[in-house]
Amino acid sequence: MKIVLLGISVILFGIAIILTSSGGATALGLGFSFLGLIISVVGCLIKD
Repeated sequence: MKIVLLGISVILFGIAIILTSSGGATALGLGFSFLGLIISVVGCLIKD
């Protein structure tokens, strides 16, 4: 469960970057969101 919550927090951090940025930092925010999604899926698969 802790890994899933970590993934969700990374997703929210990425969304915050997207909302507060303009230009190139949007890609960084999308990268953070995608990374958080992967962390959440891995957390679900290993049943943490």
